[in-house]
Amino acid sequence: LGSAVVVAVVAACGSSSSTTSTPTAASSSTTSTTATTGGTGTGGGAVNVSLDPCQLVTASEASSLAGATFGTGTEQTNTDTAGGGTSRICIYGGTTANVFEVLVAQASSASVAQADWAAQEAKVQSSLSSASSNLPPGTNMQFNINDTSISGADKAAAGTISATISGQTLAGSAVYVLKGAAFAAITDITVGHAAPAVSAMEGQASTTLGRM
Repeated sequence: LGSAVVVAVVAACGSSSSTTSTPTAASSSTTSTTATTGGTGTGGGAVNVSLDPCQLVTASEASSLAGATFGTGTEQTNTDTAGGGTSRICIYGGTTANVFEVLVAQASSASVAQADWAAQEAKVQSSLSSASSNLPPGTNMQFNINDTSISGADKAAAGTISATISGQTLAGSAVYVLKGAAFAAITDITVGHAAPAVSAMEGQASTTLGRM
């Protein structure tokens, strides 16, 4: 559910305690992509995905939401080590301080997806608790991820995360939706820039659901 954003921020915080380099959204995004492979809401019954994440949220839409100018997205395909299926991710601004990602995955059935959503919610709560207790000295992080209602979604959640790392401000917002057996996650992580409003991300999710 929200583990991608949580782990991204925690990884950035952890790296800042052992290096003097400035944290970037691009480095956080790499961690986010890896974490999402096992936390898409389609765990043990994952199948290969035909949906194109770069079409679920276009470059123009991502640019408008993030307050940036993105070119064509870069797509990655990850294997779900638990279920043997794949998730597909479209990354906009991957080498910048404002990284926008769209992930799509699919379970073997709607019932499997519904059951796994609940399991992922529990995993996120555990990740949040762990994050709170394992931050390096001088790091401040706030998070707010909650279930919500979005037209067209069987399940939905949205929230924000902010952190101050080595004097730099990292902000993120995300929305997660389940429609039948298909799951989509839309996230933006940025350094030194405000993240999109949750309401705007939810509006985009509604548009995305119409394409799923």
